[in-house]
Amino acid sequence: MAGNRQRFEQALQRANELIWQNKWPDAAEVYRRALQEFPEDSSALMGYAWALFNAGDLQTAAEIYQRLVVLAPKDTGPRERLAEILAQQGQNEAAATRYVEAADLFQAQGLADKRIAALESATRCNPHSDRAWADLLKYYQEQGAIDKAIRATLWLAHLYQQEHNSWAIEVCRQTQRFAPNDRLLGQVMLLLQSGRPVPIPPSTSDLKGDLIEDTCVETELEIDNEAGSVTEIARQRALESLAEALFDDERPATPGLSSEEVSLLIGQAVDAQTRGDLETALSAYERLVAAGTSMPSVHFNLGLLYKEQMRFDEAIAHLELSLPDPGFLLGSHFALGECYQAQGRFDEALEHFLEAVKVIDLTTVRRDQVDDLIRVYEGLAQNLVNTGEPERVQHLVNSLVGFLGQRGWEEEVLKARKRIDSLARSGTVLGLAEILSLSGSEDVLRSAAMAQEYIRRKKTYSALEELSYSIGKAPHYLPLHSMLAQLYIESGNLEGAIEKMRVIAQAYETRGQIPLALATYQQILELSPLDFTIHTRMIEMLIQRGQIDDALGWYLELADAYYQLAQPERAQETYTEALRLAPRGTPEKRWTVRILHRMADLAMQRLDWKSAIKHYQEITRLAPDDERAHLGLMRLYPRIGRAHLVIPALDQLLKHYIATQRSEKAVVILEDLIREQPESIPLRYRAAQLYLNTGKRQKALEHLDVLGDLQLEAGQQADAIKTLDAIIALKPANIESYVSLRQQLTGQSQ
Repeated sequence: MAGNRQRFEQALQRANELIWQNKWPDAAEVYRRALQEFPEDSSALMGYAWALFNAGDLQTAAEIYQRLVVLAPKDTGPRERLAEILAQQGQNEAAATRYVEAADLFQAQGLADKRIAALESATRCNPHSDRAWADLLKYYQEQGAIDKAIRATLWLAHLYQQEHNSWAIEVCRQTQRFAPNDRLLGQVMLLLQSGRPVPIPPSTSDLKGDLIEDTCVETELEIDNEAGSVTEIARQRALESLAEALFDDERPATPGLSSEEVSLLIGQAVDAQTRGDLETALSAYERLVAAGTSMPSVHFNLGLLYKEQMRFDEAIAHLELSLPDPGFLLGSHFALGECYQAQGRFDEALEHFLEAVKVIDLTTVRRDQVDDLIRVYEGLAQNLVNTGEPERVQHLVNSLVGFLGQRGWEEEVLKARKRIDSLARSGTVLGLAEILSLSGSEDVLRSAAMAQEYIRRKKTYSALEELSYSIGKAPHYLPLHSMLAQLYIESGNLEGAIEKMRVIAQAYETRGQIPLALATYQQILELSPLDFTIHTRMIEMLIQRGQIDDALGWYLELADAYYQLAQPERAQETYTEALRLAPRGTPEKRWTVRILHRMADLAMQRLDWKSAIKHYQEITRLAPDDERAHLGLMRLYPRIGRAHLVIPALDQLLKHYIATQRSEKAVVILEDLIREQPESIPLRYRAAQLYLNTGKRQKALEHLDVLGDLQLEAGQQADAIKTLDAIIALKPANIESYVSLRQQLTGQSQ
């Protein structure tokens, strides 16, 4: 039987008031009375459970939330609250189950953030929930959250290892695609492949924190802690790859050995190299290669062993064979650099060390910066070749070896990237290798950072002092000179800043670092937009680099600059040059049409109607749907005594719209024109015809009625009679008046 609705509503209102006053026990009692009227009301039950929860009656609250799970199966709230209560009561597995259920509901509702929060809560309650970890791993990988993906992978590897070891290996392998240099993943892979247990990963209490610290790893995973350098990381990956090959049915065929013999030799090589028995490992690898085995991991390890024995030519030969494999790209370049360095061939060594640093550096920048960073390294390499300074080359080689050979180089790379990004202007990217080549680079960066802080605080003289010190330590490092130019700007010395930046840009050009030269020229134009020399140089450089769209954009900027200085002839010449380049631009950007519009605008401002008409006609030929060009023609034709061309120009546009099934657009054009020229017979006629064709009878009648009046006023009686015939055929409500008018006109005409 239905309860008392008024008593129920009053109770809910009173309960809400008590909640605002934080009187939770009283609110719970009022909710209880309200539920006596309507026991299955979900909102009242939700309020009752919430009041009980805050009043500390967790058991009763849990019972109510359990009822709500049944009554409102698509509501996530009851499941989350129930999970909280279960967790507080120590029922962690049950709590995790509820969190996972809530996560599924959030997914169905498209609430990704809440879904992930629920799954993370599930793993905090029960770290052994493989379902929660699996869902989280997929999400982390999609979002590029590498640290969290690694944590999830470690847990899944631990959970899967006993019953589903192959699953555990596959999970690790998938995550290694996102974090190929991660030492933890490599160590866990070795444990799984060797049949040793993967220990419980560290606590999950802070999924938002940093990845497991090294101290935790060394304590819990009990794995060799000597790894860390570029070479060691690559060596470990090679050993992992070979260990996987032992279980891979699709190993590369070896003509001179059976599958069992290949497996035996690989096992011997891996075991010996792991134990430090390099002679045995070398012998096994040589037998594999002699028999025809061609695996990047074999060539890489063999190259390393030859390098350690100072057999550099043989090492180089095998490292070159491992180089094409992306997994060994970094390690191979670095090891090749070491071989050439040991032979005193510093130019070749530098080539490979720069490639190694570039591989690393490309992982530290945004995707849209990758091409520019590649060009930075190309420019740096070319500059070193052009200058022919062996001392500088040797110094850079030694700097790169020292940096990449240290433990913790990955962290140092990120620190260095953060610092050099602070030196870069917006839209530019600097290379890591160049800063590493500086003598006392750490001191230089620290001083530059201090100068930036002084600039931010408007302490000009202190900033100048720090910058002078930095430039004295690294006089050829141009970002420091860019900071000095910025300091000139801050102090109001624009002329000094522009001249400084001009010198910097020219230096970048000389070094072949064109993106940085362009960025510097662009900064000059921000300060001096009418500097035609810089405009022209930028356009030339962009065309040389094939950046046609950018060059065309700067052509338009240059033309605007000429116009601002009252030099319309130069602006016209610039547009003409741009027009010749336009066909090489991106077709979707419609550069030719855009430039022709600019040229037409310029002609209009100069009252050169014929030139403007010429440009608009070309636009309508290239872009038949360009409304602005058609309307421009219609307005210009009367000014040169060619009014008879106005309506044909309009008809051309209308036909295009109708042919492309855009009659609505044609209607809009006509109505706009009629508002400007309400007594135009040709416009009224076309509007009526268009409405008839589109089935809009009433709108057609409105225009036909006005059209007939206009025709009579103009003495076009025969045309007016035809218009009346069209109206009568549509059978309007007042058809008799039109019939009568027609009879009068016909009688007169007779």
